[in-house]
Amino acid sequence: MHTTYTLWGIVFTNTKGEPLAMVLPTWRHITNGYKYFSLLALLLLVACGQITSPTPSSTPGANPSTGAAATAVVAGLIKEMTLVGTPTAKIVSGTTFEVDGKIKNGDDKQHDIFVKAALLDASGKPIATSAVVNVDNVVGGATVPFTIQGTTPQPTWVSVQVTVVNVTENVNGAGVD
Repeated sequence: MHTTYTLWGIVFTNTKGEPLAMVLPTWRHITNGYKYFSLLALLLLVACGQITSPTPSSTPGANPSTGAAATAVVAGLIKEMTLVGTPTAKIVSGTTFEVDGKIKNGDDKQHDIFVKAALLDASGKPIATSAVVNVDNVVGGATVPFTIQGTTPQPTWVSVQVTVVNVTENVNGAGVD
């Protein structure tokens, strides 16, 4: 005897004349499949969806775990770092420019001072900016030279601006090399 059964769009054919229970999978087999599928899906979600807290963007050399109090201290230290004289800029080859200057650590502790340079047009708009450069291990009260390089789309500019963007090492009693 040849019998055909359709369940949930699946066609089962019984050629041996067995009852329907022998041909169709049991409910236990179906639910076990869902259990394994659910467990596998849960494991994949856990593996792919790590819980992370957002990390604040930082300037190179920054310590992101220092918090708001340290940020206020760094802002105060940045104000103590002063340029000595006027930085100068020149094209060193092709589109590469170089800015030379001197910076004074106005604090009494040694710090790493992070600076960047910008070449400005007549209206004060930046033509080009450099990457941030670390002026490393500047002793308290010392004045040291620095050199910053970058690339520019045009060979002429009106002025140069150097900015201190971060101070690390010996900030709030932390960060000694």
